[in-house]
Amino acid sequence: MDEERKEKRGGLCAWHVVLGVVGLLVVLIVLLIMAQRGGIERQLKALRAQGHPTSFAELAARHQVPEGTENAAEVYMKAFAAYLAPADQANTLVAGEAPLPVAGTALPETVAAATENFLAENEASLALLRQAGTIEQCRYDWDYVQGMSFLLSLKHCAQLLAAAMVSQGQRDDAEAVLAHLEDELGLIRSLQHEPSLISYLVRVACTALSLRAVEQTLSVTSFTDEQLTQMDRMLAEAVSTLDLTDALIGERCFMIEYTRDPSKLGRGNAPAMRIPGLGGLGMADILDYMADCIAASELPPVERAVRFRQIHDELDDLSFLHTVVKILAPALGRVAELDLRCRAHLDLARTALAIERYRLATGGVPDQLAELVPQYLDAVPIDPFDGQPLRYRRTEAGYRLYSIMEDAQDNGGLTRDEVNKGDPYDLCFTVAR
Repeated sequence: MDEERKEKRGGLCAWHVVLGVVGLLVVLIVLLIMAQRGGIERQLKALRAQGHPTSFAELAARHQVPEGTENAAEVYMKAFAAYLAPADQANTLVAGEAPLPVAGTALPETVAAATENFLAENEASLALLRQAGTIEQCRYDWDYVQGMSFLLSLKHCAQLLAAAMVSQGQRDDAEAVLAHLEDELGLIRSLQHEPSLISYLVRVACTALSLRAVEQTLSVTSFTDEQLTQMDRMLAEAVSTLDLTDALIGERCFMIEYTRDPSKLGRGNAPAMRIPGLGGLGMADILDYMADCIAASELPPVERAVRFRQIHDELDDLSFLHTVVKILAPALGRVAELDLRCRAHLDLARTALAIERYRLATGGVPDQLAELVPQYLDAVPIDPFDGQPLRYRRTEAGYRLYSIMEDAQDNGGLTRDEVNKGDPYDLCFTVAR
């Protein structure tokens, strides 16, 4: 009997230890969750004190058009509704499948005719785009949960304007090219205060589209010095309105809302966030990750891409306990690279405009970009990917400017179309005349 009592007591003691350990773990988890919540609330309060939004309501208030102010978005939406897709998709430029011509060459007759027909069918949309561009304030009305469904229509209209620039450039109508470029940049600028990362990426993509159209026109259109200067002012303004930091601040708000409630954005529940403690840890990680990325976006361009890569590596090195941030964190390093590409592309275009002004004054192009300073350029632009001056080489037909891009490899100014698929290439701007 004594032995049985001893065994029972031993069993009870073991269960007491197990229950005590489990209870201690529960207490520790509760304390951890409470500490996380307290730390997160302090971080969110600090962000709000800086004027940064931490909820959709705050985000909407931050970007609304002042009451009683005319809103360009209302006219842009009419332009989007009036847009007609090209009837001859195969032979229409930009909005269709027809490739842009080699710099300095004429459009094939079938492409010229199909593109002109496309533009004629979209006279109403083009007129509305011009009207909207004269209105200073713009704020689109969209659902934070359902997304920005109008972005595809906006892209179509950006393609329409780029096609108009190329078509009018081929007809040597410099004034029409300038007018369409102004409309194009106005359309792109209409997204300036849209607080989402996707809207910023659309801005970057449409800017690249407009710069390709500028590249085409410089080879075939007779611009005056005044017109080239006006075009440069437009592109300088486009540079000044690019703000990756503001886009990331908006994206952080989306991440906060999603981490609080994944179902709010229509993406279903995240299983990892239902594990006690991991949801709070995920929110803390998201706030830290976004803070690092926002700080990186404010670094000088040459340092920016390097820091974003470091942040990505730091994220990869986190343990499995940080699953939430590993799953949810957007690939902001790639976004930063695309932003730098856009800035480099704008600098290439502005440098080409300076060369064309030099050509008008001297009858030829410079041997070196330094010859453009200080009359046509304040300084030779720097490639944001390596801190060196943008590359320039004269060609038999004209010249080529280029940036080495994020691979930091000088490929001799070869474009994607000039290399085998998968081989490295450079971001180029070519003028042949």
